[in-house]
Amino acid sequence: MTSREILTIQLGHYSNFIGTHWWNLQETNFSYNPDNPSEINHDVLYREGENFKKQVTYTPRLLLVDLKGAFGYLKQEGTLYDVSNNERVQHVLWDDKKVQVTKEETVAKTAFIKNLDEPSVTSENSETPVFNLENDVNSWVDYLLAKFHPRTLNMIGQYKLDCAISPFDIFTYGRNLWDTEQFSENFSEKIRAYVEECDSMQGFQIILDSGDGFAGLGTSCMQYLRDEYRKSILSFPCMDSKQIEPSMTNMIKALNTALCFQNMNEHASLYSPLCCGQTAWPQVGDSRIFNHLTYNSELRYHSSALLATALDTLTIRYRRKEYPNVVLSDLCADLNKLGRKAAATSLTLPFPMTAKADLIDVLDDFEGTLWTSLTPNCDIPMDKNMQSIVLRGIPEERLKRPVAHAIKQMSKPAYRCSTVHEMMMLYLSCTCHASATYLSTISSPLNIKSPYPKIFNNNIAETGDVMGWPVGTDVQSVPIMAGLHSGNSLSAMYESLHEQLSKIRSIKKFHAFTESGLEEDEFKECLDHLLDCKENYEDQYI
Repeated sequence: MTSREILTIQLGHYSNFIGTHWWNLQETNFSYNPDNPSEINHDVLYREGENFKKQVTYTPRLLLVDLKGAFGYLKQEGTLYDVSNNERVQHVLWDDKKVQVTKEETVAKTAFIKNLDEPSVTSENSETPVFNLENDVNSWVDYLLAKFHPRTLNMIGQYKLDCAISPFDIFTYGRNLWDTEQFSENFSEKIRAYVEECDSMQGFQIILDSGDGFAGLGTSCMQYLRDEYRKSILSFPCMDSKQIEPSMTNMIKALNTALCFQNMNEHASLYSPLCCGQTAWPQVGDSRIFNHLTYNSELRYHSSALLATALDTLTIRYRRKEYPNVVLSDLCADLNKLGRKAAATSLTLPFPMTAKADLIDVLDDFEGTLWTSLTPNCDIPMDKNMQSIVLRGIPEERLKRPVAHAIKQMSKPAYRCSTVHEMMMLYLSCTCHASATYLSTISSPLNIKSPYPKIFNNNIAETGDVMGWPVGTDVQSVPIMAGLHSGNSLSAMYESLHEQLSKIRSIKKFHAFTESGLEEDEFKECLDHLLDCKENYEDQYI
């Protein structure tokens, strides 16, 4: 089978929170049962290798970047590859007595990570340990399941995490960092090493923080990828939904985001902003509401899990085994028409299958909008969209009742549908006026295991069914729907961002930007770009 490989790049602390949940979901949804093979081709995002002990490894095809202090207990070379031989060679090359060694304090592991390191002992009487991750998680490494290849981890040593004296908080800081040979040559060489391993590469997935220096670093990386490889680039600029007091910091983040959007519009094939807040500028607003979830948007551990769940589901379109010829470039080409490079991300978690009900009844009884937007300052209507939607977790046996027991179902037009895909397409064609939809479906649900946060309400059963009463059991799997939507609702996102930044009379008031190379003309060009994008999404372009 052709793998159609993709290289994923994560840039920024919050993006690595999202990425960690995403790789955790990948790990917990591997199928090792030959009688029930996975419907997803995991080789698209993973690579097979071999460590120094001749052991086969299976690691994410991933490059991630974060600041000094974010990696905690993680060694930069990872844990699967023994580098002790290299260390012994270095030991021979110089006299220890003449070398000054500076050691940083060892970062303690969380109870969850310590439990992973211990050999697993299972017995009938053994109890599943309970972890307080809501209080224990300070960084993304505190709940990481995946093992990484040595080239995956990349630390920016010039800047330290949460450093108030010299923060990495300006778009041009990141752009200038990419322009240094020390970073760009090393990072681009790692990209090349991954690309040369691939047989039939689709392109790149990039998750980046849009409100700080990683916006400049990420868009510079995209420009390099576009010029060097000419492959599709799907990007997700992310914003933390943690609320802070109104301050100049909010305006700086908004300006970074606007510059990020402008550059992605030029270099990315498609991008979709992500945030669990309903609004993201000038400051983060109230959190998005999901009918069957209770989560704390102030916790990165919680909000990043929702964003990762959406990413894991919507990317199934180009990761399925059943249709190997459906690739990332198809998705981008469907949605980036007429200068519209941005799309909104939606999530339905869980998909509202009620207990003992069939899909035909659930869809017939449903009222309102089927999805919740995860793109800030943008609510996704059901009408006038170009959209790519993925539904997973509805088995064919829950489509409808057999003829002998169908009763009222037989009077519904949807009863003629013979597959979940056919019935869902019929529903979308009837409810989404003037929309063009590409629907992908797989029958396997999303398996939910620790360290995924416990955010489901107590009326959700183990299998993700919505019950009419509290059941008090841990959710083991859920049906999910997620999608990317390109429609006129995105004009509001650009308009609101332009409205905020128009309050800046002169960029010279923001000394950090001007001192690091941003000119007044570049700022005005960014404002004009936001208006151009707004006009691209207005009704006359439908």
